[in-house]
Amino acid sequence: MTRSDAEHHDVASYALGVLDAPDAARFEDHLIQCDRCAAELESFLPVTSLLADVDGEEFLAAEASLAGNRMLDEMVAEVSHERARVRSRRVFSLAAGVVALAAAAGIGLYAGTLTGGAGAPQAQPSPNQTLGEGQSGFLDGVPAVRAVDPTTKVNAAVRLAERPWGTAIAMDLRNLKGPLKCQLVAVGNDGLGEVVSTWTVDREGYGTAANQKALQLAGSTAIKRADIDRMEVQSVADGGRPGLIVSVDV
Repeated sequence: MTRSDAEHHDVASYALGVLDAPDAARFEDHLIQCDRCAAELESFLPVTSLLADVDGEEFLAAEASLAGNRMLDEMVAEVSHERARVRSRRVFSLAAGVVALAAAAGIGLYAGTLTGGAGAPQAQPSPNQTLGEGQSGFLDGVPAVRAVDPTTKVNAAVRLAERPWGTAIAMDLRNLKGPLKCQLVAVGNDGLGEVVSTWTVDREGYGTAANQKALQLAGSTAIKRADIDRMEVQSVADGGRPGLIVSVDV
């Protein structure tokens, strides 16, 4: 196996932060020039984000009753140590730069969805992204807050989850009729709003007689969960003031 081939296999090790400094530096040099590895690294980010919430000691305690776990113990301990020391400092900052560089160069980076079925890879749901058909499941375990606007009759269900970096947001919209250009806004207790996502609605709309599928949105905001007063869906007209479509007190 050539060094170039080996570097293609270093993506998972780099994402977990277990490469030593020289190997990590070599991989970073390779990553800048390799679209394949850049796309694969981006696909690992949701997994490494989930691993960040795993308590290594609790995991080992649960596995202690199984025989022959010395290798597993050593691996988890090493990964936990290296992840805390390296990954947050190197992986996410570098990956963000690689994704930005790829976007500037017109390179499409795709990651298989965690909730989708078999078939062609789809973009992983991320902040400021509209979920397509068959990509439900984001924050399904979080209770929804619902509201129906008395004027527009738009039905909204919002799920919010506190995160270390702010708040994760999921929203389902029904009876949303087009054509429209819309934006989702998180309004803080101070009355200031932050745009979470923007999208367009065609004539069929969502959750309507013409199209019975609800519109599912996924996004995030830096505003802390406790500091969010409400979520608003607004219509956006070119050169005009936003109009309220539905507001959900959260």
